[in-house]
Amino acid sequence: MTNPSSLTTDLAFVRDMAEAGHNAPLLGGRFLAWWGGLATLAYLGHYAVISGLGGVGPLALWWLWGGFMVLGLGGQMLMGVRMPAKPGAASAGNLVQQTYFMVAGFALFAYFAGVIGRVLVTGEGLDGFSWSVPMVLGLYGIGQILTGRLTRQAPLVFAGAAALVCVAVASFLSGSELIWLVGAGAALFAVCVPGLMMLRREPGTTV
Repeated sequence: MTNPSSLTTDLAFVRDMAEAGHNAPLLGGRFLAWWGGLATLAYLGHYAVISGLGGVGPLALWWLWGGFMVLGLGGQMLMGVRMPAKPGAASAGNLVQQTYFMVAGFALFAYFAGVIGRVLVTGEGLDGFSWSVPMVLGLYGIGQILTGRLTRQAPLVFAGAAALVCVAVASFLSGSELIWLVGAGAALFAVCVPGLMMLRREPGTTV
């Protein structure tokens, strides 16, 4: 027969382990900071080109976004390889964050593949790039709220809510050059800054 005190001790241990995993620091801060920072610069660059401030033609946009993808994916892979194993990597919050943003990345890849394919084949559909701004902000906003709620981090929830507000603003400004400035501001304050905050909270010891 099972000893009641032993069973109570085992249940307490399981509960403590679950709470420790639930409250484990999120480890995706460097990736959010990297992509958020790059997106901020890319959106500002896009605005500069289409508004004439950059002094270059529209063809510069292909170089701008091509460079964005090369730098973004290169940095992602480099950080993934060099990132040391840290405590809490298998926690629910980290698994959800990793899975969500991986799937969101695939969704964005599919979206841009379709838009670029249409532009190259038909010469039409450039407005699809503008509509990517609220779409990107929406995906990041959902991700921030989801992981923030799961790990009880109010700043992430606030950042996600701010990103969703910017979705409405960007949608209202569709067709206007200002949509890129909205995207830049949201990428900085709702993605990059929270990523830096998460990075500072990461544990320093490896496992």
